[in-house]
Amino acid sequence: MRQGLLFLLVVVCLVAARAEAFPWMIRHGYASCATCHHDPSGGALLTPYGRAQSELLLAARYGKQKEEEEVSPTTAFLLGAVTLPDWLNLGLSFRGGGLVTRAGDDTDVRPLQMVSDLRANIAVGPVRAGGSVGFVARGARFAALTNFEENNVVSREHWLGLANEDQTLLLRAGRMTLPFGLRTVEHTLWARQLTRTDHNEQQQHGVALAYNIEGLRTEVMAILGNFQLHPDLYRERGYSGYVEWAPFTRAAFGVSSLLTHARYDVVTKRPSFLRQAHGVFARVAPVKPLVFLLEADVLLDRPEGGPLASGYTGLLQVDYELKQGFHLLATAEVLQRPGVHVTALGGWLSFDYFILPQLEVRLDAILSHPGQSAPEPNVLSLLGQLRLSL
Repeated sequence: MRQGLLFLLVVVCLVAARAEAFPWMIRHGYASCATCHHDPSGGALLTPYGRAQSELLLAARYGKQKEEEEVSPTTAFLLGAVTLPDWLNLGLSFRGGGLVTRAGDDTDVRPLQMVSDLRANIAVGPVRAGGSVGFVARGARFAALTNFEENNVVSREHWLGLANEDQTLLLRAGRMTLPFGLRTVEHTLWARQLTRTDHNEQQQHGVALAYNIEGLRTEVMAILGNFQLHPDLYRERGYSGYVEWAPFTRAAFGVSSLLTHARYDVVTKRPSFLRQAHGVFARVAPVKPLVFLLEADVLLDRPEGGPLASGYTGLLQVDYELKQGFHLLATAEVLQRPGVHVTALGGWLSFDYFILPQLEVRLDAILSHPGQSAPEPNVLSLLGQLRLSL
């Protein structure tokens, strides 16, 4: 009883960031992420235009709507209480909630504080700069600036760049999320975890070039290593990139490729580790309320002195917008780890409610089946999140 009350209290009281990537925005004809995000591949800080669209296209509507609706000034930074200069954009992002996990006969209930970040972007002529600084009670160790067991200061991204006059090219250097596959808010999906391309803590330092025009977007990054990870022998070097083509207003198809090498793998601790992921992804809205998101990746690993091991991961997500601000989602995922001939299956059922342009509540029921011959039991997780973006 006390654990249940704790879970409910956490879900109600903690808050979370909504300045993240929603690939299902393609239902509104937004194939390009650079329109609404300072990161050309989506996620992180919203542009002023992106903040406006969060009110016009994402948030639930209450009462009778006007034919020509103006954007509320409260969509700006700190609800419009502070006026920023044109060259500066700021955002406060919070994400937290509660997680109940049951594996076999064991049940675990824990509060989650995932993101408490201040994000900034500067644009002066062709010069661009972006960055974030925040606090995390537990986790996100690969993004940490401090080195404590708990309660660390983190910086998930910080970069300096140059843009051309028509904003189609952006060259950046610094710490950035790897360009690969679908950039989704569900950073714990196997496709994000196994490719190590989630936006929560797996960013890398390097140099990236992005190109965005109508119907085509691409970004390629030379990975120089995560300089917030020590020692250097665990740092990966290589490349990551994707190309996405949108032949129709509400359909886009892409390919991704990633290859890295480290003297020792930070997860397995094996020496001279070569890691690859290559795949395809798609975003299709056959009708406006319904969006299909698909990703399929081949995983290739080779430790020093060992053979090349292959595996795969993939996901299919269906997002149905009941009415503006109310989303039902179903996600199926599959995983076979390289060298492990056991196929794991996962399923998500989710409800997402955009209460206000700045506020979102999400509930997820997640079932993971480790495979017929795996000794681990099925895992059922119930995740509640409350997200706030100011």
